[in-house]
Amino acid sequence: MQLIVLGTGAGGGCPQWNCGCANCNFARENPLSARTTDSLAVRYKNPGRDNWAIVNPGVDLRHQLAKHAQLQPPADGAVRNTPIQSVIVTDGELDHTMGLINLREGAALKVFATGIVLELMETAFPVRSVLKNYARLEFVKIIPGQPFFLADDLKVTAFALSDKLPRYAKDSESLLTAEFSGAVIGLKFESADSVIAYAPQIGVWDSRVDSLFSGAEIILADGTFYTTDEMSSLGLEAGSAESMGHLPLSGEGGILAHLHEAKAPVKLLTHINNTNPILRDNSPERQAVENAGVKIAVDGMCLSAGKVGEMLRD
Repeated sequence: MQLIVLGTGAGGGCPQWNCGCANCNFARENPLSARTTDSLAVRYKNPGRDNWAIVNPGVDLRHQLAKHAQLQPPADGAVRNTPIQSVIVTDGELDHTMGLINLREGAALKVFATGIVLELMETAFPVRSVLKNYARLEFVKIIPGQPFFLADDLKVTAFALSDKLPRYAKDSESLLTAEFSGAVIGLKFESADSVIAYAPQIGVWDSRVDSLFSGAEIILADGTFYTTDEMSSLGLEAGSAESMGHLPLSGEGGILAHLHEAKAPVKLLTHINNTNPILRDNSPERQAVENAGVKIAVDGMCLSAGKVGEMLRD
C-alpha cells in the first residue's frame, strides 16, 4: 500500500485567502510552507494497473493532483484517462466534498460515504443531483464496522466517531428524522504489508478512536487546533474547538496526551488550522508536539510500508 498526503490544512488552508495572521503571512512569503486542504490519495492494485482512491477531495484537489505524476493520465495518448477510480469521504464538510466538482468531467467513479453523508449530498448540499449530469458516479454506502475492499489487497474499515453535522445542515428540515450515526468517520486501511489509520476530525477521544488506531503502524490524526479557545483568543467570532468538532491538541485530555500513549511507530498530525501555533518551527507548541513523539504531516508526504524512516526525513 502507498498513501500520498495531498494536503494537510484545515478548510481555509494556509495561507487562508482572507487571513493576515503570522502563520498565513509566513506562508505567503515562504510558499514551500503553504498547506492545501486535508486530503489523501491511496493506491490499490487491479489487474494490469495501479488505481487510486482520493480521500476527502477538497477545493484544492485539481492543484494537488497536478503535483503527482502517479495521479495523472498515463502517457498513452488517450484524450480521457485516469488512474483515479474511487473517492471516499469521512464527513460531509465542505472542505472534504467540494473537490467532487473537480472530478465532474465524465469520469466513472465510485464514491464511498456513510448513509447520512450520502443524504446530505442529496439534500442540504445537493452535489449528487448536480453531478449526475456530468459524471458517471456510483454512490456506495459505507456501514461503519463493516469492511469494504477497494481491491483484493486493500481492506478499508470505517469507524463512526461522531454525529456532528456540517454547519450548512444544522437547520435542514429534510434531516430531522435522519440517522446521524456515521456523520463523521475515521478510516483504517489494511493491506498485507501495512496498516494506516486516518481521523481528521476527532471531537471526543473514546473507545472508538482507540479501536480505530489499534494495530496501526501509521496514524494520521486531527491536528486542527492547539487550544480550545484558539480562534476566540485571536479576536475572531468563533466557538470552542470542541463546538466545531475538534478536540484540541493541548491539555490533560487533549489529542497529544492520547497520541503519546498510542503504540503506532509513526504518529502524524493533519487538518491543521492556519491559526495553530504548531505551524511555527520555533514555537513552544511545536516543541510540545515533538516531545509527545508526534510529527506534523506535510503536503506531498508519501507513506508506505518499509519506508517510515525515509518518509519522516523527506
